[in-house]
Amino acid sequence: MLKIITVLSGFSSFGALLASGWIDLPLRAGYVGAALLICVAIFARRHWQAREAIAGDEPSGTERRVWLYMAGTAIICAYVIVVLLTPGSEVHRNSGDTGGVDSWTMFIGGAIAWAILIDRNAPRDERDHIIDAQGQKVGYASLVIFLIVFLLLLGFAPGPSMQRFTHWLIANTLLNLIMLSGLVQYLTQLILYWKDRRGNEVAHD
Repeated sequence: MLKIITVLSGFSSFGALLASGWIDLPLRAGYVGAALLICVAIFARRHWQAREAIAGDEPSGTERRVWLYMAGTAIICAYVIVVLLTPGSEVHRNSGDTGGVDSWTMFIGGAIAWAILIDRNAPRDERDHIIDAQGQKVGYASLVIFLIVFLLLLGFAPGPSMQRFTHWLIANTLLNLIMLSGLVQYLTQLILYWKDRRGNEVAHD
């Protein structure tokens, strides 16, 4: 569980720092985020291969994919949230969203990381199907809740506050809510994998 929280908070914090400008590098934030995902994928692949040879307790191919999805979604969501909450950013001015370029760059980096990390021949067992189905249910429920809350805010927000909600801002917020629901799904799935692994360890003791 600690590992899940650490990875989630670490990638979320990194994405927020990239958007806030605290990490000052002579590169676009998207390149930095994409490079991080690729480097982490390379490290994780080598680490899990070593674990497979030594202890045999490496994650399944399906669980590896969920780890990557959670990390990539966390960094992009945190980045976009900070951009949306920053007064004067492009999404508040209807002048185009240069932050969108960075988000898509990180998405491409995540796709490259997926190609590095994923074992396409890894089998899916019944446990994977059950955990995937449960995670999707939680993700769908969270999306409905996010949308209801956001729609209520749009419907009942005071007039002066609504002036900030440009079409561009609303579109980006809705897109990020979809990604946040995905993040909830991946987090749920990893927790379920952790519980399953813990239950097996107890059974073997």
